Amino acid sequence: MNRKRLSNTVCYVMLMLLSIALITTGFTGCGSGSWGLRNMAAVSRYFDRDVNTVWNGVIQAVEGIPVEIKDKEHGFLKTQWVKGWSTKKTTGLLLEGHWQERYRLLIKVTEEQDKTYVSVNTQVQEKAPGGSRAYRWDRIPSDGTIEQTFLKNLEDILNQ
Repeated sequence: MNRKRLSNTVCYVMLMLLSIALITTGFTGCGSGSWGLRNMAAVSRYFDRDVNTVWNGVIQAVEGIPVEIKDKEHGFLKTQWVKGWSTKKTTGLLLEGHWQERYRLLIKVTEEQDKTYVSVNTQVQEKAPGGSRAYRWDRIPSDGTIEQTFLKNLEDILNQ
């Protein structure tokens, strides 16, 4: 059999296997996550209030969470990491390991015509309970629950 032809075949097979591995593991190239489009209606909302009132409501809504950046002039707020335990992942009954999870909010407030637009992005990371993955935080996509909860809380504050 021809050696050159055999080595070309091996290269094509390896390339195909690598492509399949990247596709099945969800290789995306950005930390936000999943294949397909994210529902932006779940993480942003217009409010019929002036920008100062909405900004004050945002400050009230993040009360209790340490703030890293608070820039009213540019309408941007970034919280520090909020750590906790994952409610979705565990290593099982025998090992009783709990995955750590943390998130931080990135909130943008902009005035548009007679309304104020609030956009909430959440960075979520997780850390395994043991092994080599216990030493690093891995970014995971947000399911939108944190963002929706924040916007609902902001809406309740503004409607008081």
